[in-house]
Amino acid sequence: MQEKKPRRGIQSVEIAFRILSVMQTSQQAMALKDIAPLAGLTTSATNNYLVSLVRIGLAAADEKPGHYRLGPAALSLGVSAIQQIDGFEIVRREVTNLRDITSRSAAVTTWTDDGPLSLFKQDGDQRGAFEFRTGLIPMLGSAAGKIYAARLAPNLTAHLIEQEWGAVFGDRPDAGKFRDDAARELKRKGYTTIVRSDLTGYVSIAAPIADWNGDVRFTLSLAGTRASMKVEPSSDQVKALLASAASATRALGGKIESRN
Repeated sequence: MQEKKPRRGIQSVEIAFRILSVMQTSQQAMALKDIAPLAGLTTSATNNYLVSLVRIGLAAADEKPGHYRLGPAALSLGVSAIQQIDGFEIVRREVTNLRDITSRSAAVTTWTDDGPLSLFKQDGDQRGAFEFRTGLIPMLGSAAGKIYAARLAPNLTAHLIEQEWGAVFGDRPDAGKFRDDAARELKRKGYTTIVRSDLTGYVSIAAPIADWNGDVRFTLSLAGTRASMKVEPSSDQVKALLASAASATRALGGKIESRN
């Protein structure tokens, strides 16, 4: 029996992907001289590929001369890929349903190597500072971020917590305490909260969606104001959030955790 020959591909596409894969391994912009050897290319060849990658948005030139990072088109592709994974359509429907029930902004978030990523949102009756956005969101300033801090391994979240700490609290980072506090809140209530004391009156609550392994696959969030949304377990918004998260968890084969 004659063996099938490998299908011919476009070598330049595969080389460009090698460059993007190298850039993906770094949390910050990389120097051209560092990208080239890791991609198995000369500096000159790497530069030529980067010119095209920057032109189409898959890479971007950093403010620091000679440094490059992944571009906006790469993020868009990543978001689209995540949206196509099994389960996204389930939670997307829950977001819309949750918004319709509560009239508050609702969103679904998942975890990536770069932190929590908001995949889909539906705006509520209140607009402005109370709207969610899609894309990467903060660990410390979001209720969803607190869930990932509580449930993921410390080595996945510590560096992100420490990066944001100074801007939020202004003192020495204590990632361990933040994780422990978030874990206790989540265990006690089944959801996490963010309540700002500033003039915006911003309030957000989030609940985890687990898969059959018990891992947090997504989070559902609601946002509003202190006047329009209560964060106590007895509030209608919290009950609706927990019901939606439980429904999605069951649909993904997950088990609803008991609360203490």
